[in-house]
This record gives sequence, C-alpha cells and structure tokens, in this order.
Amino acid sequence: MSLHENFKAHLDGKKVPYDYQEIQGGNHLFRMRYRITDDRSVVVEVIIQHSDDDYADVQMIYRQLHLLQDRNKEADALRLINELNESKTGYYYLFLAGDGEIFLRSLMRSGSDPEPLYQTIVIGSAIAKNIIPELAEKLG
Repeated sequence: MSLHENFKAHLDGKKVPYDYQEIQGGNHLFRMRYRITDDRSVVVEVIIQHSDDDYADVQMIYRQLHLLQDRNKEADALRLINELNESKTGYYYLFLAGDGEIFLRSLMRSGSDPEPLYQTIVIGSAIAKNIIPELAEKLG
C-alpha cells in the first residue's frame, strides 16, 4: 500500500479525526485540528505527494499560529521568526504569509511506514504549542 493509504489507516487506528481530499496532481491532503488549550486549536495540514515510488515527499503545515494584526510590527515579527527558527523550531520553520498569518512548516521524505510521519507531526504539535505564547506576547 502507498504512504497515503497507510497514513489514513494509521490515523483511523489511533482514532484521530481528519478530513481527506485528493488535490491537484493526485496529491493527498489530510486536515486535522490540534487542540493547544481548552479554547484554542490550530489546523494541521499534511500533504502527501502522489508517488509511484516506495517513498513520497510530505509537507506538514501548522496554520493559524498567530495573525499579525498590526502590519507596522512586520519587521518585529520577522526578527522574532528568525530568532525562533534558529533556537526553538527544530526541523520546522516559521513563515509570515502576505495576509499576516504566521505558520509552521516542515518537509520530509517518507517510505510507506506511516509511523515516522506521525511522530514528526506529534513533535511539530509540541513545537507549535510552545511557541504560540511567545508569538502572542511579543507581537500582540
């Protein structure tokens, strides 16, 4: 079975709720919510590229970590993002989108075993949870 099929079965086995859709190019999008606190969650998107090989490229994106409301703070946000990318995000990277959204992203290549992908998502969730308070404190 392919990685996306194995990943789907893995999520089902762990009873992780997700939305799935096949997207452009035969790629596979899994969208989940990760609860940070009782009243806060982030969207986690996992895109598995279509592949006829024994491996596939995967992109993991944690959305809605922070929304920069004051565009005058953009330089401060970029400095903070650079600082956090150097010290706290590991193999994930923070980005500032054109609409002010700050999101976390990582890329990896994975074989058909879904466990390394799943564990990478778990680590990313912990990273997101740890940096959200700092983003809110320093950027408002």
